[in-house]
Amino acid sequence: MRLSLFTFFIFFTLGCSNYELSFQNSKGKNLNDLKGKWTVINYWADWCPPCIKEIPELHNLNNNNSNVQVFLFNFDRLEGEELEEQLLKFNIDLPAILTDPKDYFPIVSPDALPVSYLIDPKLKLSKVLNGPQTELSILEAIQFIE
Repeated sequence: MRLSLFTFFIFFTLGCSNYELSFQNSKGKNLNDLKGKWTVINYWADWCPPCIKEIPELHNLNNNNSNVQVFLFNFDRLEGEELEEQLLKFNIDLPAILTDPKDYFPIVSPDALPVSYLIDPKLKLSKVLNGPQTELSILEAIQFIE
């Protein structure tokens, strides 16, 4: 009986854990909300020309593929008004994640940008794509993994 209560308590506690992701200008999401789709987390910076060049491709990937969701993480960790200015300047209409992805995934901060991390529908890091990507290159990487 004690073991059953202990097991229930552990699962209940884990189920209530706060794995909340914060975003610029939107409500947070629970990490479990990301399950069921491929997640692309793209590290970018305003001083990185290849990062800016791939933004339209990331928009297309996010808008044209219902099984993929794209999030941007600013390498310089900009937030608030500073980040908002960058998003407007580069016409970025993708969710900008404020929570460091390293808090939840086995991600190493990149030495060079851009870098895209592919997280599978079960929330496992599946692939790291270095350098600028296109919608097609990311879709091909996902298909290769599946």
